Amino acid sequence: MFFPLVTVVACVFLITFAVGNGPDMVVDDYYKKGKAINLELSKFDKAKALYLHGDLQVAEQKVTFKFTKGDASKVHALKLSFYHRTIEKYDFDVTLTKNASGAFTGLFDEPHEGAFTVFIEPMDNSWKMKEKIQLPHNGIIAITPQYK
Repeated sequence: MFFPLVTVVACVFLITFAVGNGPDMVVDDYYKKGKAINLELSKFDKAKALYLHGDLQVAEQKVTFKFTKGDASKVHALKLSFYHRTIEKYDFDVTLTKNASGAFTGLFDEPHEGAFTVFIEPMDNSWKMKEKIQLPHNGIIAITPQYK
């Protein structure tokens, strides 16, 4: 009598656990998600078509980005989004403004450590570039409009 009772209790526990912890990645409207993904990919293609290249430097709490190739004369500010590879609470954004030498600079509140994927885009979101980096980083990181 003991084993059937344990089996029934275990089944009830597993069913309530499974129902209460459903997957978070299920999307109701796959079509809209697919269109959004295609739009993101077209932004990377636009950066590639504009032949945009640049150098990124992250030192302590200062971020500097300077275009090395391509026409970026119409860009007055950039948005850099740093996404931690495993922990969402470490994600942060930095707005970079253009200075007199043509470089874009910005500051963030505190130094960050870890593996990040950084997305670089203008304020009008017309194109996008990305790079995987490790912070802290000494030196310059070359940014190219390639898929990585």
